[in-house]
Amino acid sequence: MSIIIMNLYFILMEETMNFFSEGNKLYNSQDYLRAIDCYKRAVAKKENEACSYYNAGVCFIKLKDYDNAITMIQNALSLQKDSKYYFNLGYCYAMKEDSNKALVNFNMAWALNNDDDDCEKAIKLITSKIRNK
Repeated sequence: MSIIIMNLYFILMEETMNFFSEGNKLYNSQDYLRAIDCYKRAVAKKENEACSYYNAGVCFIKLKDYDNAITMIQNALSLQKDSKYYFNLGYCYAMKEDSNKALVNFNMAWALNNDDDDCEKAIKLITSKIRNK
């Protein structure tokens, strides 16, 4: 009988839990793998979908898993256009040494927020890198 009660407890917890918030807590404690799991569950429950994909992508960046980060951030961008999404996508491509894709995404980020000095710096760095090849 106690196993059934425990299973019901976990089912109720799953239904009422805010996976996005839990993912943020885990991210802040640098538990990136568990945070990714929470963000994926948040997406499945349609909780802050774009932000959940993006945050999962940032966790993958922290883990230096740029391919999975790119996938997650592209999913976020399919739902919502945001300069920081493009910036981090550009960062992933820069880390993979794909300067052309990095430049495209940094430019998209800067087009959405031309007050972002980091975008301007990244664009200048990549263009100088391309010129010096």
